[in-house]
Amino acid sequence: MLAKYKEIRKTLIVVLVLNAIVALAKGIYGLRTNSLSLIADAFHSVFDASSNIIGLIGIKLASKPPDVEHPYGHWKYETIAAIFITSMLFLTVFELVESAVERFISPEAPEITIFSFLIVIITLFINLGTTIYENRKGKSLNSSILVADSLHTRSDVFVSISVLVSFVGVLWGYPILDPIIAIFVAVMIFHTGVEIAKESAEVLVDTSIVEPSEIQTIIGEIEGVVGVHQIRSRGKSDEILVDLHVIVDPSISVKKGHDIASEVKYKLIEKIPGVRDVTVHIEPAGHPEEC
Repeated sequence: MLAKYKEIRKTLIVVLVLNAIVALAKGIYGLRTNSLSLIADAFHSVFDASSNIIGLIGIKLASKPPDVEHPYGHWKYETIAAIFITSMLFLTVFELVESAVERFISPEAPEITIFSFLIVIITLFINLGTTIYENRKGKSLNSSILVADSLHTRSDVFVSISVLVSFVGVLWGYPILDPIIAIFVAVMIFHTGVEIAKESAEVLVDTSIVEPSEIQTIIGEIEGVVGVHQIRSRGKSDEILVDLHVIVDPSISVKKGHDIASEVKYKLIEKIPGVRDVTVHIEPAGHPEEC
C-alpha cells in the first residue's frame, strides 16, 4: 500500500509541474494581448495546480499507517481530498458562468494573433496528455484522487477548446460564440463534479460496495459453513472492508470454527479484488442471532 501511495504522489508532482507551466504560459501571453478568455483559462489552470497540491496533502495523510485512534487506517483522507478537488470544479463552473455573463453584457474582442492560437494549442495538447496520463495512472492504481484530478484537468482541455473557438469567432465577426461555449463547458464540468461528489459521498457514508449474493456464493463453497447472514461491506474499490456472520454446526470444536473463519476470510480476499480485511463472526446453527 505504501508503494501505491508513493506512485500516486509521484504522479501528482509530475502533473503539478505541467499545470504550473501551462498556467504561466497562458497568463503571461493573456496579459500581453489583453485576452480576457486566455487570462481566465490561465486562472483555470491555476486551479488545476491547486488541486494537485490538495491531492498531495491528501495522499500524505492517507498513507499514514493505522494507529490507536485510526485502527482502520487513514485511507479516507484520499476521498476527502477528492471532495476538495470537486469543490474546485464547482468554483470553475462559477468562474465560467460569471465570465460568460460579462461577455454577454459587455462584449470585448481580444487581440488575436498567430501566437495566440499557438499558445492555446500547445497548452491544450499538454493538458490532453496530462489528463490521459493521470487518468490511466489513477485507474491502474485504483486511486480516486488521481481519477478525480484527471477529470479536473480534462475540464481545462474543454476550456482551451472554447478559447480557440472564441478566437475563430472573433476573427469571423461572431464574438457571441465565446460566452455560449463557456456556458456549455460549465454544464459539462458541473456534471463531472456531481459524479465525483456522489462517488466520494458513498465512500464516506459507508455505502455497500459488494453484492451480498456474491459473498454468499463464495462462502457457500466452503466445507463446514451451514449458512451466512448479516453481510456488510464498505470502503472503496481498492480498500473494501467486509464483516459477516457465518453459521456452523454447534457440535464442532472452537478450533474447527476458527479454521472455517480463516478460510472464509482467505477466500473472500482471494476471490474479490480490493477486499483488504474481513471480520467473521461464528454462530452455532439454531442460535437466535441467525434468525
